[in-house]
Amino acid sequence: MTVAIINTDMNIGPFKIPGNGQNMILNNYADRYKITVEEIIPEPFMSNSLATTQWTQKKKKLDKIILCSIHQLPQEKKRINNLINSMKKVEFHFALENVHGSGKKFLMKCIKEAKIFKKATTIDSTKISWSALYNLKIKKNKKK
Repeated sequence: MTVAIINTDMNIGPFKIPGNGQNMILNNYADRYKITVEEIIPEPFMSNSLATTQWTQKKKKLDKIILCSIHQLPQEKKRINNLINSMKKVEFHFALENVHGSGKKFLMKCIKEAKIFKKATTIDSTKISWSALYNLKIKKNKKK
């Protein structure tokens, strides 16, 4: 059984997690679930295709991979198809969301969730007061 953790660019969806922070998150996740990590795969910066991981899969036949977040999955249709076709039997673990699974259905669900989050509006908490945030919440609840 080959288990790998994957480091990617520090920009992970709404998060900014440098490589050493990703390593800490991934190793902590593996430790909590008693998963023995055998490989560390560094993906190139500014890449979201997991191409290095797919290349490693061809050479080493990965059984499990651990990523920090679903936001590290590709979003372009061609890259999604490449990932699903080459990694359909691999068990994916996402540390921050605390979910794992395998297969096309699981990966498509994760990719869909990441797309929903990508559309969400980000509020800069350094430029707004807590009472203003609370009022935004109340206003939004009234619209429902």
